[in-house]
Amino acid sequence: MLSPGAAGATETPFEFRLRNDHGYRLAVQPHARCRAFVCGVPAFTTGAEGHDWGGSVVVVVATDPIDELASLFLFLAETDFAGYSPLYENLARSVAADREMLGFIAGAASPNTRRGRIPVLFFAAVHDATLAVPDSDLAVIYRGDSDGDPHEALVRFVDEQQDLLTETMRTRSVQTNEVGRSAVLLPALVVAAAGRTSVALVEVGPSAGVNLYLDRYHITYERDGASLAEVGSPESPVHLRCSLRGDALPGLGPVPDVVTRSGIDLAPLDATDPRQRRWLNACIWPGQPQRTAALNAALDVVADGGPDLVRGDAVAGLAPRVSLVANDQFPVVVSTWALAYLSASEREDLLSQLDAIGAQRDLALITFEEPRFTPWIPAPDPADDQREGDGTLTALGLRTWRGGRVTSSLLGYAHPHGRWLRWLRPAVP
Repeated sequence: MLSPGAAGATETPFEFRLRNDHGYRLAVQPHARCRAFVCGVPAFTTGAEGHDWGGSVVVVVATDPIDELASLFLFLAETDFAGYSPLYENLARSVAADREMLGFIAGAASPNTRRGRIPVLFFAAVHDATLAVPDSDLAVIYRGDSDGDPHEALVRFVDEQQDLLTETMRTRSVQTNEVGRSAVLLPALVVAAAGRTSVALVEVGPSAGVNLYLDRYHITYERDGASLAEVGSPESPVHLRCSLRGDALPGLGPVPDVVTRSGIDLAPLDATDPRQRRWLNACIWPGQPQRTAALNAALDVVADGGPDLVRGDAVAGLAPRVSLVANDQFPVVVSTWALAYLSASEREDLLSQLDAIGAQRDLALITFEEPRFTPWIPAPDPADDQREGDGTLTALGLRTWRGGRVTSSLLGYAHPHGRWLRWLRPAVP
């Protein structure tokens, strides 16, 4: 429980107590760009045993729910949309300044929705509605067929479609099945399965399962616009491009034979269902036709393949799924932007279960997540590598169990949609 100090202080002390009964005190200062965010400055903490700690933290102070929501939209505009999605950057900034709109969004979201996911869920719900009402002014702007004011069109559209948007926001969750991540996952799979010929992929939160077919896509890796390597059949209907940063070139072969593809998701989506495909398209940002085309081509591949996707909770259901993998197959568990939906204790439980399986048989875990959600993977140090349009930094991690020995490696870091990858020379698993 955080308790702020005197109002108006330029540096505010906070005190809080953890479950281990250690008391902590840190100094924070207001974020220069956001009204509801407070960013920690290097500070010290003193625990019950007198330990000091130095570092930076991020604290969210909910001074007002609407102000907090506005700050979340601004954060997206500056971190994820800037330099990548001009339309969503424009809308995120205008929504952040529209308190009436923010009030509707706050009321439309389910009370169980994580606050940080509300802006993305709102944009997905609106996009879904424009796909259902293609003649609306906003839908025309989304398709790039009009240069009208997007915020004015959004205000009118929300006013007309309030019931539909509320229903969507209360019954759906963001399930971006970004096929571009396959370009990042493939070299990780090559490292993970070194020396193995038959692999069984098991994905945590697969959505519709497009990344379970990463070996079926044609992927071009390039640097400064020049092609360096191509993987996969040129005849594949899915063509992906990934820009490499740095000098290291990932090993891209041999790609192991993927013999089974399965996953566990609270709400798996059916690639053959037009309504569910529309929701997946709605989770793609408008104005990015290459992402939409790649998604729909990948969904066709998935529809033909029929992956074994089961409905269930990952903490309770992942280990049994891994245990079903035949002894002559090497299990590779994959997680891309899924662990954020689990609590810290659930993530620890999940890893402990895999550790227990790894004590009995060889397996691997590939994660493509925000670094804070994979503390067992060394954190990346991208201080000199952040550029506009990079999005939220995403770490590509590998944990392997071979002969009872556990190894965790940071393979690289990348754009969350797989637009670029900085590959790091990994430790031998």
